Amino acid sequence: MSLGLLGGTFDPIHVGHLAIAQEIIDRKLCDRILFIPAGSPPHRQNSVLTPIKHRHEMVRLAIADNPAFQISDIEIDGPSYSYQTVEAMRTMHDENTDLSFIIGLDNLFDLPNWREPQRIIKACDLIVVSRPGWAFESMLEPQYSEFFGLNIELQYIEALDAGTCNELVIHPKPGTDHSRSITLLRTAGNDVSASEIRASIAEKQELHTLLPAPVESYILSLRLYTTERIHPES
Repeated sequence: MSLGLLGGTFDPIHVGHLAIAQEIIDRKLCDRILFIPAGSPPHRQNSVLTPIKHRHEMVRLAIADNPAFQISDIEIDGPSYSYQTVEAMRTMHDENTDLSFIIGLDNLFDLPNWREPQRIIKACDLIVVSRPGWAFESMLEPQYSEFFGLNIELQYIEALDAGTCNELVIHPKPGTDHSRSITLLRTAGNDVSASEIRASIAEKQELHTLLPAPVESYILSLRLYTTERIHPES
């Protein structure tokens, strides 16, 4: 069994999150996706977040009808670094469960600056999802190719960025400190922004194409985001 770990603030969860998760399932990269709402992300300590009880409930509502999607409470009680979550998940599942950490291409380039990043890529594989405005080719820069232990031919990365290839699985070169694979995934339409959704709610704009219906109803019923100070998307 293969399990994809998809963490985030989910403030709110939107159709972009669900589309990414479903594409990973459809491509048979994972059998199940575990959504992990972050209670208090260490890198967002100075940000204004919707209370975790609401963000957790919105995720639960969004995935309720999909048997391949599940939700985890592992990060709801306070700050938790990703390496701690990944290692905890590793201990919670037997050795026959393959774990993949799902990360956007924008966050991948910041991964070397995270707390104990090598422990993440030692504990699980990576699934890297394309993001608007970011190029896979940047992975060939020395600081990234050395960190991940990559040896990729330019033509394959260029094919990803050009859209003539949608999926590329790479493995670290011999002698690298870890042996985990990295799957690069080019997806379509992954340009939904939670910050833009919050701004649209504050301006009373239509949201039915951006939010799952149960999530939109929950937000409107509780008047979430109507008076908050809009803060940037991480």
